[in-house]
Amino acid sequence: MRMKMQQRREPPENTIPLINVVFLMLIFFLFAGSIAKDDARKIEPPLNILEDETIRSTGALILTPDGKTFYGEDETSVTDWLERKEAAEEDEGGPLKVAADGTLKANELEKILAELKAAGRSDIVLITRRGAQ
Repeated sequence: MRMKMQQRREPPENTIPLINVVFLMLIFFLFAGSIAKDDARKIEPPLNILEDETIRSTGALILTPDGKTFYGEDETSVTDWLERKEAAEEDEGGPLKVAADGTLKANELEKILAELKAAGRSDIVLITRRGAQ
């Protein structure tokens, strides 16, 4: 009499470790994306609609309500800021970023923009924030 040999069943693959890795990566990228440096955190930019919301103020010239200019935490002039950017090779041929406070008077902003234009730069991006819709 022939006896049937029992077929070996392979256990199903355990996907729990894969799920754990995916959730750990998700948490890591959420945390890493939320700690981006923002030099303009002390000013209140004017409300406007941006074409590209990903533009950050890192490396930007910060204009306070009283017309003072800052680069990071240091008060600086426009010409010094341009020299520092060129010396540090942060410029990379892209546009200059300027983050102005929303309460800054227009004539003060015009003076700064005129200084940048006199230095030979016309590729300037004014950083604003998207208003509530």
